[in-house]
Amino acid sequence: MMITDMKKIYNNRTLAGLFLVLFVSLTAVSCKDDKELEEFQPERVFTPVNVKAANGETQAVITWNPSLFTQGKGATYTVEVSKDQAFGSVDFSMHTDTAQAIITDENVEIKQPYYARIRANALGTAAASNWITSPVFTITGEQIFLAIAGPDIKDKSVLLRWRETAGLTKIVLTPANGNPTDYAITAEEIEASGKTITGLTPNTAYTAVIFAGNKNKGTITFSTKEPSIYTATVATIDELKAAIENAAPGDVIGLEDGAYDHSASNIIISEKNITLQSISGNPANTIVHFKEITLKGNGAGVKLAGIGFDGTTAGADYFLNLTGLNSDGEAANFTSIVVENCTVNFTKNCFMRANRGSANAHKIESITVKNTVASNNGTGSYHYFMLDKLEFKTLTIESSTLYNSGRALISWATNMTVPTKPTVMINQATINNFGFAGRNYVLLDANANAINYTLQNSIVANTPKDGTIGTSFVRANSDGSTVIVRNNNFFKLLDGSNPPVEVTFPSFVQLSDNKFIDLGWTASTTTFELPANPEIRTASVTGGPIGDLRWW
Repeated sequence: MMITDMKKIYNNRTLAGLFLVLFVSLTAVSCKDDKELEEFQPERVFTPVNVKAANGETQAVITWNPSLFTQGKGATYTVEVSKDQAFGSVDFSMHTDTAQAIITDENVEIKQPYYARIRANALGTAAASNWITSPVFTITGEQIFLAIAGPDIKDKSVLLRWRETAGLTKIVLTPANGNPTDYAITAEEIEASGKTITGLTPNTAYTAVIFAGNKNKGTITFSTKEPSIYTATVATIDELKAAIENAAPGDVIGLEDGAYDHSASNIIISEKNITLQSISGNPANTIVHFKEITLKGNGAGVKLAGIGFDGTTAGADYFLNLTGLNSDGEAANFTSIVVENCTVNFTKNCFMRANRGSANAHKIESITVKNTVASNNGTGSYHYFMLDKLEFKTLTIESSTLYNSGRALISWATNMTVPTKPTVMINQATINNFGFAGRNYVLLDANANAINYTLQNSIVANTPKDGTIGTSFVRANSDGSTVIVRNNNFFKLLDGSNPPVEVTFPSFVQLSDNKFIDLGWTASTTTFELPANPEIRTASVTGGPIGDLRWW
């Protein structure tokens, strides 16, 4: 009896223990499940991820990965936009049933940085998700204005041009530190895609904004030129000769419209820096028939502006020739050369000869060619810019067109020691049909000299002009030089052999974002309007067109 009772007690205690263990285990599991359920937040899984923002002229597009487990479930999203990353206030909100939101210039201000935040709305038993914030974005605003060509800006007026656009109503022009003025756009100006605004203040920065109704269609800035103050004005060739001979350093000689025949002798500028400038600013209306413009001796320099130069009558050897005062090779410190808004047609040998002196004997600060068309060089034995032995600091070729030019473009091929490594910048240039006489390095020959060279935003096409050329574009000191070639378009650049070999850049050249699109130009092409191809019209370092701006 006692043994039986003890067995019952033992069995009961064992059973109770087993129940206790099971209860504790179940309780632990239950607590763990409760904790996991407490930590599991559907709104976290439901939150959109990988938010991206893409800017545009008239809209910004915000995209994200769809929320998990929502495919085919009818998920929707709320998008809020704010200038404040903390979303203290909301400037615009919308709902969408796709994983993107398009924010337009009808919804928010242009040129204003914004943030968007997105959350998935409640779906079924799942609560709305957490918010996730996009990177900053900006609607840049439409830009129908075209770049302003140099000749279109004067001291008291400007010609503004734009892409063909209907419905334009006004331009608002605001001077720096001044008040805005509205200028209505007429139907004729809409048809012409351009408007001239007069009565401006010289030497002043302006901002122009063009509107269709209340909608901003583009913004551009420019600065008017300094007042044109001429030391002397001339209307005949005899007056021009006398004015140049009698000019003092710094004088500005204004040329009235007409033709000036200086083909029988050189235009000599000795030991002074003067300006020859057309009064109209139009090189088609003011023509100088030249044999050569010679800069002689210390202090010699020249600015040429708004003039059409033609060397055909004289069979001109050079456009610009640098010499010593008493002999070609005599040492001389020149000042500067500027050729702006000019046309230069026909030379036998080159645009510029500056190799007369021994190494370093001739020195010059800067050479600038801007808004200029230079064409039709002969087949003489010179590069178009012959700078051998010249000690120079900068050569700039900008917004210009060079075609049918020399056996190569730039030579600085005499090895020499200079105090400052020179800089060559070619920007927004159109260069077509050049190279001959078997010359190598047809873009730049610096031999073993160190140089800073940049070719950008330009179009280079069609080699050789005649015969053959070498297969390398550039020669320079590969260790000491910085040679950058970016955002250009190259085509039909061959060596002229049979079969032809493509001309290429050496390995030390820094190449980036260049294109190779055939625009259809040939050796005989003389006008270089850009096609509608968006790759060419958005290829520059700033996202605009490439090549000389006059052809845009």
